[in-house]
Formats: sequence, structure tokens, C-alpha cells
Amino acid sequence: MRVAAGPRKYWIEDNGESNIPLVFLHGFTGSSHTFDEVISSLPPSVRTITIDMPGHGETGELGITTMEQFSRDLSVLLNKLGLSKIDLVGYSMGGRAALSFAMLYPGYIDKLILESASPGLVSSEQQLARQAKDQAFINKLQSQGVEAFINDWEQVPLFHTQRKLSEEVQQRIRRERLSHTAVGLSQSLEGMGTGKQPSWWNQLPDLNKEVLLIVGQQDEKFVQLNQEMDKQLPQSTYSEVKGVGHAIHVEEPRIFAKIVEEFVV
Repeated sequence: MRVAAGPRKYWIEDNGESNIPLVFLHGFTGSSHTFDEVISSLPPSVRTITIDMPGHGETGELGITTMEQFSRDLSVLLNKLGLSKIDLVGYSMGGRAALSFAMLYPGYIDKLILESASPGLVSSEQQLARQAKDQAFINKLQSQGVEAFINDWEQVPLFHTQRKLSEEVQQRIRRERLSHTAVGLSQSLEGMGTGKQPSWWNQLPDLNKEVLLIVGQQDEKFVQLNQEMDKQLPQSTYSEVKGVGHAIHVEEPRIFAKIVEEFVV
């Protein structure tokens, strides 16, 4: 179903019934369907809600939407769904969005699950460097189109472990990535890229929520980031999954589902 939050409309899929639903936010070039196998591995009693992020999936092009604007939109969406408490799952970009929402609207959060996420960049110099890198991606999207961009995106070291997946799964992931528009992906990078979002590092000790940090053992950069986050957060649980990289929910969906289920149920 399509739900309006001010001038922007989001595609939401709502399944099941429970007091505290599990809301999923996907990563860059993904969609709500990236969690299909995870959701099918959860007990039927768990109510799951998936949202296509700005510039992605059925939500599509919304204009440049910042982390702060998305967080405000999410609060409006939850109110329209009659939800005052949620367990929130976010992967990568969706993890940064989930953390941003928890920082800005903590009253809605019961438990927070962050998969391969970060609190942003520490310094303005790092932010500017990342903005320049993302601008190069935007230029490629605008000049060469989605397929050329995705061909390069699939070579990013974060995704090297996905080459071990079956050909069928790899092709499904590629079709999902190719389903977006150049404008939508450009808007996502412009508004919600790591270089544009607020840095939450200094505020982590103030987040008095139960937080689950999930990383893949072979994703060395995010292992280090999340180990540092684990030190800063007052109520965190750190979970490192062996033999996988950045997208645990894709590489080991049943293990990921079990970890999440044990945390929230």
C-alpha cells in the first residue's frame, strides 16, 4: 500500500499481527523484497513491515530526501499505521537511517537491530571526501545510466563474498539493483549518503535502547566500526556471523532471522 507522509508517498507492506511489529529498512540499491527470505524464516506470529526507501522500489523518486526528513516521514507513517512502538531493523544505508530515527525519535523504539551499519563519519574532512566520492557515482548514473553504475557497484569489495552465492541468488540481487532509476539512486546518494548524514558518534552513549549489532566476519571494516559502536552504546549486543560479508541477511538469511528472532521475541 502507498502511504503519504506530507508531500512524499512511501510503499509499505504490512504482514501479520502483533503488539510490537518488526519494521525493516533496506540498503542502497535494494528494496523491501531483499528481506523476503528472512521474513519467511520468522514465526508467523511476528508482524513485519517493510518500507521501500526514498529513490528505491515502489516508493521511487521522491526528490532529494535527507536523513532528518526521512526520520520525520517515518514518524508520520507509523502514526498513520497506529503504531507507537516498533522494533526497527536496518541494513547498511537502512541501518544508518534506523539509527538516525532512533536518535531523533527514540520514543518509538523498543529494540533496534543494526546490520552492517555505521553512525556516519567523524570529521567534516571525511564527510567532504565521501560527498566527492558519491558525486562521482551520481555523475556516472546521470551520464551512463543504471546498468553501467551497477556493473561497477557490484565490484565494490563489500560485496565480494556474494560471489559465493548461487547463480540464481546473484541474478535475483542484480535484477533488484537494476530495477531502480538513475534519478532515484542519484537522489538517494544526494540526500542520504554517508557524507551527508549527521554523525551520531558522540551521541551513542545517550541512546538508552537495547541495540543489536550484526556484522559479517569477513566484512573487516564494519567489524571494526561495530566493535567501537559496541563500546559506546550503553545497552548493546554484538553478533558476528562467521563466513559472510556485508549483507548477512542475503548470504545467510535463516541465521540472520534466528538472531533477530531471539533478540526481539
